[in-house]
Amino acid sequence: MADRDPQPASSAPLATNRPWLAVAGCLGGGTLAIGAAMLLLVAAVVLLVLVPDILSPSRRHTAMFISALGELTEAPALKVATREIAVRVDASTPTEATLRAWLVPIGPGWKVEVGRTKVELVAEGNRVQYIVPLEVDGARVEAGVEGDFGDSDVELVVTLPPPRVDESLVEVQSDPKRLRIEIDRDWADHVVGDDRARDEALAAIREAVIREASSEIAMFEVREKARATVVEMLRALLPEELRDRPIRIRWSDEPR
Repeated sequence: MADRDPQPASSAPLATNRPWLAVAGCLGGGTLAIGAAMLLLVAAVVLLVLVPDILSPSRRHTAMFISALGELTEAPALKVATREIAVRVDASTPTEATLRAWLVPIGPGWKVEVGRTKVELVAEGNRVQYIVPLEVDGARVEAGVEGDFGDSDVELVVTLPPPRVDESLVEVQSDPKRLRIEIDRDWADHVVGDDRARDEALAAIREAVIREASSEIAMFEVREKARATVVEMLRALLPEELRDRPIRIRWSDEPR
């Protein structure tokens, strides 16, 4: 009997009685893809609802501009200018005597002016500060903005209260070397030596400084210079992409 060569062992495929594994393998890739797509869709909806400005440059620019304007107007006032002012003050006081009838030595009598002392005072180096008030009687003043934020060439107009003198910060000259006082005493004042006219002139310096600082000519210059000052303040708070926008300041007492 002839010898038979041994047959090599065959590697038969692994049999299984769990067909669901094969089904899961077929569907796994599709399920993951669908899940990922659903997550992206949900994320897009959330961004669209909660952060719509990312899809609209105009809205995004509006939000950034309003935020910068809000930061600018947080303080009660904006300091926009200072000025040194010289004033001239004239004052005069009468020198009076009381006359009475010789038969009535008591009582009020009659006041008679027998002379007058005149004082001319020139005070240099007084300083005032101009502000744009953002609080009036404790209430906030809202700034207005007009313009098309979607067009970078369109001018944005910001409305604010007009500048005024800050009367709480008026520096009156106190150096005697910068005060020039001329006193013209009458004959009676030479005898009495009354300094009322001089004191009245000194007391009137502050009022004269405020009056001069608030004059029509002074305020015209301040209003025009303050526009550029406020614009530069605002630009410094804006992001780089918005700093080249045309911006104009309109005072609330000006016609539109």
